[in-house]
Amino acid sequence: MQKYFILALAIALASCNKSQSSQNQSPADAVMATYKALEAQDSATFVQSLTQDKQDEYAINPAHITEVMSNWKGNHADVKVLSVTQNDTAATVLYNLNVTGTRPHSRDSILARLYMENGSWKHGY
Repeated sequence: MQKYFILALAIALASCNKSQSSQNQSPADAVMATYKALEAQDSATFVQSLTQDKQDEYAINPAHITEVMSNWKGNHADVKVLSVTQNDTAATVLYNLNVTGTRPHSRDSILARLYMENGSWKHGY
């Protein structure tokens, strides 16, 4: 009985830590996580990093997610966050992007709009 209680307590603590870590994620961390998902070719995590409106757009046109993943295959993103402005529900992240790999390119001064949804920051473009 005591073993089951300890196991249940461990599971409860782990789930609390997981939800707290997503709630403590900053808007800049959310931008980085989006690019990490693209690099890893993890379409599920990529879509989860987006606002519900954007998730719905990909659900309507699933071929678009395949195209995005194809365009990112073999690439690495170096993201340099320049500034973050935020309130409780919205944030703007200004960053530079340098992509190396199969399709190298760079862009300066990209503005990302992020929104707080269900306790975590989501990319809204």
